[in-house]
Amino acid sequence: MNKEQASAACKALSEWLKSREDFGKSPVKVEATHDFVMDGLTYYVIRYKKTVMGKWLIGVAGGYEGNSLKNCGHIFSGMKDLYDEKTALDLGQRMAAFIRDFSEREQMEAAMNELFKKNIDYTIRKTLDADKIARQFVKTETRGFTEVGKVDITSGHVVVADPLCYIAMGKYMPTLEQEIPNGTYTADISVCRTQTAGLRICTARLKIKNTKAVRYELAKPVPETAANVSKDGSIWTGYPVDAGMTGFIDAKGADKMGEWIDKWHKQNQDKNHYDDYFAAIFAESYNKFPEYQREGGDFIEWTNPETNEKMVMISSGFGDGFYQCFWGYDENGEICELVTPLVDPDLFEKS
Repeated sequence: MNKEQASAACKALSEWLKSREDFGKSPVKVEATHDFVMDGLTYYVIRYKKTVMGKWLIGVAGGYEGNSLKNCGHIFSGMKDLYDEKTALDLGQRMAAFIRDFSEREQMEAAMNELFKKNIDYTIRKTLDADKIARQFVKTETRGFTEVGKVDITSGHVVVADPLCYIAMGKYMPTLEQEIPNGTYTADISVCRTQTAGLRICTARLKIKNTKAVRYELAKPVPETAANVSKDGSIWTGYPVDAGMTGFIDAKGADKMGEWIDKWHKQNQDKNHYDDYFAAIFAESYNKFPEYQREGGDFIEWTNPETNEKMVMISSGFGDGFYQCFWGYDENGEICELVTPLVDPDLFEKS
């Protein structure tokens, strides 16, 4: 046993105990009794007493690399577990494994939280790089794309909104100001598969023409349909999501969808339109295309039973939040697509 290192471990555990609200003082006695190596680092099993006449309790401190006196922060004690020489080494090893795994999870969660914050900045920004979107609609080991359905536009205007929450409620569903020809358009998605984020939908896209977008412009709403208006009178672009879904639908079709859901609730009192109706459609979609969505389903094409008009619903990346949408223009300056950026795959593939 390295005596200097063992002494440093005892001091580290003493300071840790003093900082704990439920202990709040340095132990009156502290001794390192065993050492062991885990993943190339040395750990020390330590017994200590809170009071002179108290019983010996057990803790662990480490890990130390080589002869270093600086540990990696793996310090732990239950502050109630009695020290038993027969089981001390085994319990100390289990404590070290626990705090090591806990520390790794904390570090991973902290890193993921930072990535989530950066992704929020990505989804609310008001400029969009055409090359960045183009690189998402490719097939690689981590990226892919697929068609998710058709959208019938009969009014010349598109609504991009949360269909299961806000279209159902008849609010926060901005009608886009730009008019497009009436017709049936294809919606597709790009996806990424990473170790940190799992399978995620990165971009939802409505193809207006079969040409390539070379630039994007923020899609502005018809003023009276904007999700919000600032105190200074400026109109918000974008839309909120509160049910983890986005979607493309005709402007008049959005009103008709809301009417249909309202009628469904009157006929199905005490039921939920997602759990008791849409969930089965999403599950069917997953069974057909499991390689592009998570279990339970992330996208569907839905036909209004009363109007026979089609729209699509798509999982919104990491769920609830605020999202912007953009018109894509081709090299001739004509609108060729409408996109909503949901997840920046570059963030998560590099992590």
